[in-house]
Amino acid sequence: MLLLYSIPIGLVAGLLLGGRASSLAGVSIRWWPLAIGGLLFQLVLFSPAVAATIGDMGPALYVGSTLVVLVALLANLGQPGFRLILCGALLNLLVIVANGGQMPASEAAVRAVHGPLDESRFSNSVVMDESVPFFLLGDIFVLPRPIPLANVFSIGDVLIAVGGACFIAATMRRRTDSHSPPTMRSLAPLGGADRA
Repeated sequence: MLLLYSIPIGLVAGLLLGGRASSLAGVSIRWWPLAIGGLLFQLVLFSPAVAATIGDMGPALYVGSTLVVLVALLANLGQPGFRLILCGALLNLLVIVANGGQMPASEAAVRAVHGPLDESRFSNSVVMDESVPFFLLGDIFVLPRPIPLANVFSIGDVLIAVGGACFIAATMRRRTDSHSPPTMRSLAPLGGADRA
């Protein structure tokens, strides 16, 4: 859910930096159906009807769908912000795998947003104590109510959100620059031109 905040933040940053929202229309993301498919699968996996019946297959399906998304991220590392997104996703995957296919969550953080956690159904977050592996990489932070999309989140989620905002802002700027009229400075010989 934290990633959804990166969209308006990235748009505002891009506009303040002189970019154009219309520039995003020309973005080309490789293997995007793979990433969307993996994320949609997780939405279904954690929906109440499915999560209540998924049983022991839940952790493996969660890890598998995350790996699918990672493959799509790797195919787009040339895009601005995607290295941060990949880093955040890898941190999340590390702690999930180390804890049996579920994300450890601080009990205080979960209760602050959801109240008592229903552990009878499969969830991507499970209340665990600080003794579990990589606990500090788990869902220990809170986006509190009444903020929209209130939820618990991890350091990895922060990196993903920041990377998403950077991608949007940088793409707006990059596309604008590439379609601007040539200037005397841009027509200078390579030895004297900016290489940024």
